Amino acid sequence: MPPVVDVLVPVYRGLAETRACLESLLAAPNQAAMEIAVLDDASPEPELAAYVRGLAGRGLVTLLANPANLGFPATMNRGFALHPDRDVVVLNSDTVVFPGWLDRLARAAHSAPDIGSATPFSNNATICSYPRVNQDNEALQDVSPAELDALFAARNAGAVRDLPTAVGFCMYVRRDCLADAGYFDEHTFGTGYAEENDFCLRSARLGWRHVLAGDVFVRHSGQASFGAARKPALERNLALLERRFPLYLPSVLEWNRQDPLLDLRRNVDRARLERLRPQPTVVQVCHGLSGGTARRLRDERAELAAAGFATATLLPDTGEGGRGPDWVRLEAGQAPDCPNLRYRLPQEQDLLAADLARLGATEVRLHHFMDVPPALLDLAGRMGLPQDTVVHDFAWFCPRINCIDDTRRHCAEPSPEVCQRCVDANGADFRPEGGVAGLVERSSRILLGSRRVAAPSADAAGRMMRHFPGLSVMAVPHGEPPFAPPPAPPAWDGRSRLRLAVIGAIGPHKGYEVLKACALDAARRDLPLEFRVVGFSADDAALYATGRVHITGEYAEDEALELIASQRCHAALFLSVWPETWCYTLTQAWRAGLRAFGFDLGAVGERIRATGWGWPVPLSLDGQAVNDHVLAAFSGRIQSGPSR
Repeated sequence: MPPVVDVLVPVYRGLAETRACLESLLAAPNQAAMEIAVLDDASPEPELAAYVRGLAGRGLVTLLANPANLGFPATMNRGFALHPDRDVVVLNSDTVVFPGWLDRLARAAHSAPDIGSATPFSNNATICSYPRVNQDNEALQDVSPAELDALFAARNAGAVRDLPTAVGFCMYVRRDCLADAGYFDEHTFGTGYAEENDFCLRSARLGWRHVLAGDVFVRHSGQASFGAARKPALERNLALLERRFPLYLPSVLEWNRQDPLLDLRRNVDRARLERLRPQPTVVQVCHGLSGGTARRLRDERAELAAAGFATATLLPDTGEGGRGPDWVRLEAGQAPDCPNLRYRLPQEQDLLAADLARLGATEVRLHHFMDVPPALLDLAGRMGLPQDTVVHDFAWFCPRINCIDDTRRHCAEPSPEVCQRCVDANGADFRPEGGVAGLVERSSRILLGSRRVAAPSADAAGRMMRHFPGLSVMAVPHGEPPFAPPPAPPAWDGRSRLRLAVIGAIGPHKGYEVLKACALDAARRDLPLEFRVVGFSADDAALYATGRVHITGEYAEDEALELIASQRCHAALFLSVWPETWCYTLTQAWRAGLRAFGFDLGAVGERIRATGWGWPVPLSLDGQAVNDHVLAAFSGRIQSGPSR
C-alpha cells in the first residue's frame, strides 16, 4: 500500500454536489493516508469558490486554483504534478464515497505489478455501471448507496477484472504508470472527455492493464460541470480518439457483448435477494416473446399478487443484450431492478434453484417451452415442487405452432409422421430434437407429469386431449376485467357503407389473405363494405391498393379501445385460419361496443357462440362468401345469439 495517495477533485460547477463529495471524503475512514487536493478550474460560481477556499483555510484540503479556465485535462495535469512520487485518484466532484473505499481501490491497483489503474462500480459509469450497464441508473428503492458499497465489499472481496479502459469519474492511477505513459493529452482533448481513454490506451501499449475493483461502489451524479456543452465535446473527442486508436470502439463493443462483469453484478443482486423476506412465490417459465402469452403472464402476476403470492418469472436470455440459448434471466417481482439474475444452464441450475428457494418458491407454472433451455423444464422436479402447465398454442405437437399447412389453412392435425413431412416441406417456428415424434414424446412426459394442465378454451383443451391420450386438460378462461355486453348494431338501410374493424397484427395465420380477398371482392362488386385495420398487416400497401382498406398502424395496448372507437365501425371481423386458444382482440372489440363476425374455429367461434355477441362464420378462404355472410347478417337474414 502506498504511504499517501493524492485524491484529486476538480471543481467547476455544482456547490451541492461538491459539498456532498468533499464531506463524504472527509468522513469516510480508510487505513490508507490521503491528501485531498481540490482543483478549482476558475469556477464561475462564487459560492463554490468560497466554499473550497474555506476548507483549505481550515487545513482540510489542499487548494489549487487556476487563474483562468484551463479545461479538465490541463487541470488534472496540475494535480498529477503536485507530488510526483504519489499515486493519485481522479475523483469527480459529483461523486460520493463510503468507508474503506480508498483501501479497496488501492489494493486492486496494486494486486499485480502490471496494473496501471483501478475503477470502481457506480450507478453511472458506462461499462462499470450497476445494476444496468451503460446506463445512468436511478436510485434503488431497496438499498442505499452506502449499503450497496457494503454489499460489493462483502460479495466481491478482492475481485479484480480487466477493463478495456478506466472510467474517469473515479480512477485510481499508479504513479509508475503515470511516469511511464505520461499525463493527460491536454493539447488534443481540450476542455475534456476521452482524455482518460487516451491515457489508458497509450499506457496499454506499454504493457499496463486497467482493471475494475469489483468490491467498491461509488455514487456518481454525472455531468455536473459540463452541462449543455457535454455532447459536442464528447462527439469531437471520441472522433479524435477513434482516429488515434481505430480498434478501440470495436474492442469495447466486443467487451460489452461478452460482459465479463456479469457475475460480480449478479453477486450483489443475489445479496439484495437475501435481504428480502421470503413469501409464497409462483415461478413462471415462458418464452420471451411478445403477444397474448406475455400479456397473460402480466395478468397472472397481478392476480397472484391480489391473492398474496409473489412471482418469479424465468425467460430465455436470448433477446437484445442476451447471452445465448443456454441462459435464462430471472425477474423477481419482489426484488425491483435486479437485471443481473442470469444463469447458464445446466451449469448453474443449482444456483438458480437456491435463489428461487430463497425467494420462497412454492410451485412452478410452465407457460411455454420454446427457446427455454431444456434443463429448465426439469426445474420443478429438481426443487421438489408441483408444476402446473398452461396451454397457449399448439407448439406441444406442432412445430409450426398454429397447425397451418401449405394450403394456408388449418390442417387436420394428422399423425406425427405426416406433420414431419409438412415441417420438412414448409419450415417451422422451431426445430425440436428428435423431430415431431420427439416433440410429442417430450410434451407427453411434461404434460402427464404436471399436477394440472389448463387451456383457456374448451376447444383448445379438447385438441390437446386428442393428441395426448390419458391427459386431462381443464378449460380455464383467461381472467379479464368485467365489461358490458356490446349492444346490437344499429339498423342498416342497405345502402350506406358498413365499416368492419380488423384488430391486431394481421399476418397469414390471422387471415391476411382472406382479408385481401374480401377487400378485392368488395371493390369488384361495389359492395357497401370497407375494412378498418386497427393495427398493421403483412402487406399494408397491397391492402391499401384495393381502395377498401384503411390501416391505423401499430398501437400501444392501452390505446386500443380509444383507437377502435375512433374508427366508428359497425362490427368487428376475425379471420384467423388457425384455432386460436383465446384471442384478446376479440375481447377488445366487445369492450369497444362492437359485435363480432369470426370464423367458427377455435376459441373465436366458441366464444361468439357462447355469448351470442356476434355471428360465427363458416370457415372459408373465399372473400366473396365472407362478404355475403356479413351483408346477410346486417340485412337480418342471419341472426346472432348464443348457441342452444
